[in-house]
Amino acid sequence: VLLDGSELAEVVFEYAQELSGRMHLDVELLHVCRPQDAEQVPMRRAYMEHMAAVLCEKAEEIRRKYASKEALEQCVHARGNVVVGNPAQEILKYVDENDIDLILMSTRGSTGVGEWDIGSIANKVIHASKVPVWLVPVELREEIIDDTMPRKDLVIPLSGSKMSEAAVSHAAAIVRQRGKETPSELVLLHVYDPGIVVTRAALEDADKRRAEMKAYLEGVAKPLRDEGMVVRTEVLTGEPAEAVITYLKINPAQLLAMATRGHRSLSRAIFGSVTESVIHLVKKTPLLLVSAED
Repeated sequence: VLLDGSELAEVVFEYAQELSGRMHLDVELLHVCRPQDAEQVPMRRAYMEHMAAVLCEKAEEIRRKYASKEALEQCVHARGNVVVGNPAQEILKYVDENDIDLILMSTRGSTGVGEWDIGSIANKVIHASKVPVWLVPVELREEIIDDTMPRKDLVIPLSGSKMSEAAVSHAAAIVRQRGKETPSELVLLHVYDPGIVVTRAALEDADKRRAEMKAYLEGVAKPLRDEGMVVRTEVLTGEPAEAVITYLKINPAQLLAMATRGHRSLSRAIFGSVTESVIHLVKKTPLLLVSAED
């Protein structure tokens, strides 16, 4: 969990408390201090250690409230850490050296639309990370933090390619980890973009394509349903990124999980075009980005 000391970045801290408590996850809080601010390391380390203690206490309260008898034996552990160097490089180095499974970070931090915004550190981390990156928007819905939403949907947009399916296994793992105490529904979503349809033949072809994509989604859903998960499939029509965002506005979800085209390099950053558009448009829903290379 990446923190920079700002109020905006601490939105992810509140979210991490609930997430670690409900899913029984140990947490590493990480702050990267730039070399020119190295003299502040002792103060910042004390801050991070304090935040780790606060998170651990809160997460334990949540765990005891919702955990099954078996999970009550599992304690949530949290640790605060400070490193010095280039933020993106140090984050990725820390992940590699400490066997981290997931990076949790806010979409903006102390510099507003600058340092922590998509396009800078977060952008570099997303593309070079070997593990999924969970982005927490600064305008996160309070119901998501409190886990009080009436429906607990995890939405996964799929294009029909194997690459887009990279996020499915991760979303399913989240459902398993949350357990029966907090059941979630997976929503497999495809957006068909017909362009400009003006002829009867084009309309008939559009209907055929929608039917094909519905069958494809049902095929992806079958093994998940066989496992006992609740899975819904939706085929929408329109411009893909806008349709996904509109769907989330009408049907607020706990999480949006999408695949990216990662290149494992800080110098190259290429999302799929739809994924990139959604990242910049989504405002109130957490976003789990999984490299299609995983």
